[in-house]
Amino acid sequence: FSIVNFKLRAHYLDRSGMIISAPMPIGRHAVRFADVLNAMTLGNHSALGLDPTIHVCDEGEVYWIMAILWKSRGLFSRGTVCYRVQDKDGQEYALKDCWVDADKLEQEVDFLRAVDGVPNVVRLRKYWDVKYDGRVDSTSHIRDHVRDHLPDSPIYTNKVHRRMLLTPCGLPLTNFKSIPELVNVFRDLVIGE
Repeated sequence: FSIVNFKLRAHYLDRSGMIISAPMPIGRHAVRFADVLNAMTLGNHSALGLDPTIHVCDEGEVYWIMAILWKSRGLFSRGTVCYRVQDKDGQEYALKDCWVDADKLEQEVDFLRAVDGVPNVVRLRKYWDVKYDGRVDSTSHIRDHVRDHLPDSPIYTNKVHRRMLLTPCGLPLTNFKSIPELVNVFRDLVIGE
């Protein structure tokens, strides 16, 4: 929500774009304004835009988040966040959480399968589309309640919420203490194991 010149606008954002409502004069719509304040202060986490799916990952298997390795910046990207996670047996993995264009859903999975077994390249252990409310989590699903108000536009693409479990879990390049240490890592990558 934003207020400019005593006019309220609602902003609706997801990984595919943004919708901004027409301005609503606060003085003439005081009850509506109070409803907005109530929604912002009393709304549940999902209504406020927090990810309700992050605690359980796949078919009841739970992965504990140990650290955030990397996260993308910007509102309209794939929204990628990479975590260092651990399963119930203490095995560590990298978990990639991202929003993928529905028409390119298998592209990264196919690539990771093609390089499976190449030394020093991560291995795809498994992947899945995140489910929320019994359905695959996607920008199309999220926008169901506003679909009638959306313009027909090619800029809104459907993105699917996907997670990939990768191994081994490496360290970000920023964790190296010196340039010689980093150069040695690159040398080892080129030589292979």
